[in-house]
Order: sequence, then structure tokens, then C-alpha cells
Amino acid sequence: MAQAHLLIVDGESFRTPDLSALMRNEGWDVVWVQGAPSGFGGAAATPPDVVLFDPKVIGGEGLSLLRDLQARKPGIPLVALGGAESDAAWAAKAGLDTRALHRMGRDVSTQAWPATLRSCLGGFGPGAQKFTTEDLFADILADMDEVPPEPPRAVTPPLPKDFTLGGIPSISGFFEGSEVDIKATGPLPRLPEDWPPPPPPPAPAPAEESMEEFGNYYLLEKVAVGGMAELFKARQRGVHDFEKIVAIKRILPHLSDNDEFVRMFIDEAKLAAQLTHPNICQIFDLGKAMGFYYIAMEFVDGRDLRSLLRKVREYRLPVPEPIAAAVTMKVASALDYAHRKRGINDKELKLVHRDISPQNILISYEGAVKLVDFGIAKAATKSTQTMAGALKGKLLYMSPEQALGGALDGRSDIYSLGLVLFELLTGERCFQADSELGVLEKVRMGKVQEVRAVNPAVSPAMAAIVNKALNRDVDHRYVSARFLERDLKNLLVKTSSEPTEHDVAEYVNMVLKGTRAELEELLQHRYPDLAQPAPAQPPPPPRPLQAQPLPAQPQPQRVRPPEPMPMPPPASMGSTQQPLWLIPVLVALIAGVAWVAYKIFN
Repeated sequence: MAQAHLLIVDGESFRTPDLSALMRNEGWDVVWVQGAPSGFGGAAATPPDVVLFDPKVIGGEGLSLLRDLQARKPGIPLVALGGAESDAAWAAKAGLDTRALHRMGRDVSTQAWPATLRSCLGGFGPGAQKFTTEDLFADILADMDEVPPEPPRAVTPPLPKDFTLGGIPSISGFFEGSEVDIKATGPLPRLPEDWPPPPPPPAPAPAEESMEEFGNYYLLEKVAVGGMAELFKARQRGVHDFEKIVAIKRILPHLSDNDEFVRMFIDEAKLAAQLTHPNICQIFDLGKAMGFYYIAMEFVDGRDLRSLLRKVREYRLPVPEPIAAAVTMKVASALDYAHRKRGINDKELKLVHRDISPQNILISYEGAVKLVDFGIAKAATKSTQTMAGALKGKLLYMSPEQALGGALDGRSDIYSLGLVLFELLTGERCFQADSELGVLEKVRMGKVQEVRAVNPAVSPAMAAIVNKALNRDVDHRYVSARFLERDLKNLLVKTSSEPTEHDVAEYVNMVLKGTRAELEELLQHRYPDLAQPAPAQPPPPPRPLQAQPLPAQPQPQRVRPPEPMPMPPPASMGSTQQPLWLIPVLVALIAGVAWVAYKIFN
């Protein structure tokens, strides 16, 4: 087996005979150089497979050597030993191609160097799969996937070669390049009565014996292929003609003898088998057949959320708010269950999915929502643990702490689910940039867009939920996924718009199988306020403050209110008015006369 050539630049500080011997025993051909290209000796004509360097001690000559190697061998993996000095910004400033940059922790013991280096490079090494940019930027590069081929069109069989067109030279160009031999002479013959020939009969369906037999299953069709395994639709067989359609996830052939991938595969099966929830894809069996490890799991007859979002972006019609809330609620319920799950020994699993993305959310044609793929989930019971500083997951749906390689808990999954909800509501990804490094920088900084700025039809209450889930500060996010589920539930109940699984299925089938016109009709009928949101009307301009001349026109006569009468001045001693002391005298006199009259008549 060919060895992998490892070049270590400016690594004298950690060079030991034991380390060199250990690396060579593990299949690495190690070469140590000190900075200058001349130190590479005669081997400089053949660039190595991997380069390891220490950012803390590497000098200018060492960086020149790295740049020279990258120019001669584009994409050569560069492994930086430890620390923040090896981040993308530092590498870009140093003039290195950051797409091929990887990290390896400083605290790695000598005995763990070979395995850690292979893990850092995604299995690079003798007999292992090389690391590629897709391992980190798979979600960005997914837009470049091949478009499914269109169904074959009916093709009219070619005309007989002896068919002639008498005296019609004007159409010769129409048949140019075809199998028809154009002649300008001779009468126009009739076509044979048996032309065009009848279409061939459809090929008979393959018998069960022709299907690939795999252990206790028949593999019906290949559904998808990933970086570690391939997925099949399969039929489980049993006694008395028992049958059940399942999904078989089988490890790829070239990884079957890779212990690291096999352990990850087995960890996924053991972990997911402990989870029983209506919104988590159920694991039925872990086994080995024909030399391949496999997982038998629940088959979801539908598509992943990424396929739905592709059609949404094509139609430029974002998912209606009630549908987006209903799907997110189901995933939040599954996450809350997984985060709180205790193992068989009643100890907390401390599970973090770490890969919440549209690719891992399935929606069946009946409206069921399923969370899948716990392959890179972080749990206390896993035998394979992620190296510190290594990125696991899809970049566009990472939390800031995950993109920075920090400690994670369930709130990281909540952030990722918030990004999925943002994309459902707007039809656009939250992080947009001109390059992968620009996306990485925005993810690490947590620079999210305002959801209502992208789609003004989103309600303020829903925008508040999204903003809380996408808060960069972990302590200001939802404490638990059940609180996110609760707020979405309350919003739907308050607006009386909670959809059923039938409503979700109707929308999903229309997007994936219908036309744009049919989808618009459905939205107009079911969600009239969201189908075509009317643009906001601008407020009327304010009236000018200065007075403007008005056109002459009759004005209604207004009655002028009477002016208030002035108060009389105070009486003076020399005035002709009656003095004030006369009033009580007159009152007393009247009272006396009334008393005398009362006595006389009584």
C-alpha cells in the first residue's frame, strides 16, 4: 500500500525520534524541513500529500514555502497545529488558500498523532478517503448538484433512407444533418402503411429474484448516496409472506475496513435506536451482511426539506407562515425529547444533534415530519468524540459557537432550527456572501438578517420568535426547544391558523408535484393574506406649514359669537348706585312683614 507523504515545516520544537518512528509505522512518510525551500532538498520536485506547520513559530520563509507548494499542487491539505492563529482570517492574511486549511489541537499526545491527523483530514492517509472542501461547504456546494434529468420525450422514428422529396429543395436545410437522404428528383412516394412503427412494449417489471438480496432484505432502489453511507428503499421479508418497506443505510464499500467510520456508523445506530418519538425516524435494526454494516430504519415516503425549499426559491413564493410554524414545531418537539433523553442506565445522554438542516428534515407526502441523521450527534455515551476545534455539520446552519469550535449544548440546535425557520419564511438563506470565507465569517459573527426586511408579510409576533431563536448570545436564546414549540403553538392558536397534517400534505404535494399556477391558486384559497402580499401604501405627504393661497370660492357664513360683557367696576362711595348694606335691611323688613301677617291671620 502506498504511503502518504507528510511534510512538517518549522516543526523542530516538537520533533522527536519516537514521533517520527510512530508516524512511519502508521504509514506516513515524514519529511522535516526548516523554513526555506532549499531545506526541502531534492524532494522539492514532488510536493507532499499533507503539510503540517505551527503558526506560532513559522517564519516568512516557511510561509513562502507553503504558498509555493499550494501553487504547484492546488488543494494540498495544510494542517495548522492548534490555536486561533490557524483560523481563516490569519491564513488569508498570510496569502494561503484557506479552503485547504485544517486544525489539529496542541494537546494531542504523541501516540495519538496518526489517528488525530487522519481524523482532522477526514480520514486522509493510507487506505483512507481524502478530505475535500465538500466536508465543510457541502451545503453551499449543494446548489451545484446535478439537476434531475427530464423525462424522455417521445421521438418520432427516422424516415426511411430511400424516402425522397420531389422538387422541394427549400426544406433541405430542415433535414440537414439527419439520416434522411434528400433528393430533388422523382415523384413524392407514399409512406409505408406500417410507418411509423408501433412503440416497443414496456419492459416487464423485474421479478423479485432479480432484486439485490441483502441479508433479510431485498434492495428495491437506491435513494441517495452520502459521504459515509448509501441509502436504499428495501423490502423486509418474513414468515408467511410478511413484508415491510424499510430504509437500509449501508456503509460505503471503500469505508468498510476503516475502523473510524465503522465506529461512527455504529455509534449513530446505538444512539438513534434509543430515541422513540413520532417526529424522529425510528431505527429498527443494526446488522452486518455480505461484509457491510447496515442500519434498517423507518422509510419515509416523501422528500427532504431541501427539495421543498428549492421549489420555493424557484417559484419565489415563501412557505405560508402557518405551514412553516407547524413544521418547525414538530422538529422542536423532537429536539426537546432528544435533549432530555436519558439512556438505558438512566443517565443523561446530553445529546446535541449538531446537524439540524433542511437535508435532515423529511416531510412525507402524508404531512408527517421526521428528523433524521444522528451520525455526528454529540453525546456522553459515544465511543468516538470530536477533536477540539474540528467543525462538524453544515456551515450555513451552524450556530456561532459551533462555527468557532466551542462547547455546545441544546441551544446550538435551537439556533440551527431558527435558521431553518428563517429560510422557510423568506425562501432565502440567512447568510449570504460572495465566497465561502465570507459565509464563514458571517456565521461566526452571528450576522443574521432581519426576517421582516426580507419578507414584510411575516407577522411581528413570528419575527420576535425568530429573533429570539437566532440571538447570538446563548443566554438570551430559548432555554429549551419546548419553549420555542410553545411560542409557535400559542401564535397559531391566537391567529386561529393551526394547520393539520392534511394541510401540510396538501401544500407539500402541490409544491413538489404541481405547477406554479396551481400553487398560487391553493395559496389564494387557503392563505389569501399571504398568497400575494400587497405592498405597503406610503403615508400621505404632510401639509406644508406656510399658508397657501386658496382659490376663490363661496364660504359659508359663520355666526360670530357674542362678546362677553365686561364686569361692572366696584362701587365707590360717591357713585349713584345703591349701597350694599341696604340689601340685608330690605330682607329683614320683608321677613318682619311676613311674620306680622302670619300672626294676624292665625
